[in-house]
Amino acid sequence: MGKPDFMMQTFIRCSQDALWDALTKADQMAAYHFMCNEVRGDARPDNVTEFIKPDGDPMLRQVTTEMDPKTRIAMTFEPLFMGPNAPASHMVYLIEPQGETCKLTIEHYDMAPGQEGFAEGWARLAASLKSYLETGTALKMAI
Repeated sequence: MGKPDFMMQTFIRCSQDALWDALTKADQMAAYHFMCNEVRGDARPDNVTEFIKPDGDPMLRQVTTEMDPKTRIAMTFEPLFMGPNAPASHMVYLIEPQGETCKLTIEHYDMAPGQEGFAEGWARLAASLKSYLETGTALKMAI
């Protein structure tokens, strides 16, 4: 895939299984996603996952393209919140267990001009995921 357009890492005090479940199970994604309280479709190969806004419209669609159990998930990233003609890109989650913590790396590829703002969304998602796994409370935006 080459060099990502965006990359960030965080360390989360949790088991590899807990992080894997949070990144692949729709009910858990909905629990910590900073804007959506509903997610349809678990992350599994060739499956569609949709993040649903409070008004019922889909905000983001992802298709899981590759999985290496408990270590890597590759997906498309279709930003429906930018309109029907917004270009899709690709993203990867990498999980590395490190004792009592896991290092989570998020890589985003093929971002189109004007999509630089995705970085803030990734930061919000990672912060909420970390809080959710470490304390049981996600960091939701007021919506």
